[in-house]
Amino acid sequence: MTSTILCINAGSSSLKFALFDATAARRPSGLPAALLRGEIDAPQGKPTLSYAHAGKPVRSLTPGAVRGDIGAETAWLVAWLASTCDAPQPIAVAHRIVHGGLHYTQATRITPGVFSDLLALSSLAPLHQGPGLAGVQAAQAALPDAVQLACFDTAFHAGHTDAERRYAIPRDWHDRGYQRYGFHGLSFEAIGRRLPAVLGERAQAAVLVAHLGSGASLCGLRGLRSVTTTMGFTALDGLVMGTRCGALDPGLVLQWVLHDRLSADDVQSLLYEHSGLLGVSGISADTRDLLASEDPRAKQAVDLFVASVVRQIGAVSAALGGLDALVFTGGIGTHQACIRAAVVQRLGWLGLDVDSAANTSGHLNIASSSSRIPILTLPTDEEAVMATQAAALVAPAAA
Repeated sequence: MTSTILCINAGSSSLKFALFDATAARRPSGLPAALLRGEIDAPQGKPTLSYAHAGKPVRSLTPGAVRGDIGAETAWLVAWLASTCDAPQPIAVAHRIVHGGLHYTQATRITPGVFSDLLALSSLAPLHQGPGLAGVQAAQAALPDAVQLACFDTAFHAGHTDAERRYAIPRDWHDRGYQRYGFHGLSFEAIGRRLPAVLGERAQAAVLVAHLGSGASLCGLRGLRSVTTTMGFTALDGLVMGTRCGALDPGLVLQWVLHDRLSADDVQSLLYEHSGLLGVSGISADTRDLLASEDPRAKQAVDLFVASVVRQIGAVSAALGGLDALVFTGGIGTHQACIRAAVVQRLGWLGLDVDSAANTSGHLNIASSSSRIPILTLPTDEEAVMATQAAALVAPAAA
């Protein structure tokens, strides 16, 4: 019987998952293909399972899952895999954990001590850390014989230089862990693993990856390693996002607290849940809704998002000392041609130019013949990276 690895990718209210052959995940190059993958989400408030099995997409309601309860969804998922898909019980479950803090810079087995450490970091990623750990608890209960592993979004950036890592704050606060960590590392690693086949030797040069979605950040790569990224201590920094503010003058927060008397909970809710595209537009956090709207506030929000991406691309390119390829990924980056076009149009000074037909058609390389560098659209695969990291920690003899 095939030994499998189940990958659980918990968002704040949705759950992505994928099942991989453990032997395929141990192969030294490339990314393994999933045996089955899908997502539990709640469009129109109804918990729904969307999945692809044997190459055929299927949709079905999941009345056993509780909307937005990642723990309940994980428990339901494990039972569904065994009963409906007749999937072999996984030998390992890999969980996406957003924040690893100072000490967790590579995938690791989840012990009670590790779980406690990660729970203590919840305030640094309030939208994701708690749901991710709820998934861990549910998987432990449902699959007590499987190895539970944490794969960290912060780990990919752990090799940054001191100048990239440090804030200009007193040294003792830095030493206590108040540093720039960066996020979306599993996504950036997935793109990095695909680049050699797509770009050849150019993949080793200065490549900027734009992960654009509800959460958004940029990463500058050299030698397929992270050199710089736009997120910092938390997942609030950098680009304008769906409901998150992006880069913000800290004096604004001080004014809210000292002058407007907002509580810490009020400020956290404002910055994480009511800012970004939603806050500016007052309409939606989804660029698809905003692009379809004739409300001028919707256009203002999209324009602000594009401006933040352009501004940060300039900063990341400077940190890299040049730019040899630009890659768009994430839900917006992969699927929304008009956003890509708007960004590239403002990067003509870097020698970038998009081919309108290729961009609209979603080609791999959307650069025009006059563009100085390739401009790629590549779907990411965080779950495949998690599977490879998990396979490296599970002894082959167990497979």
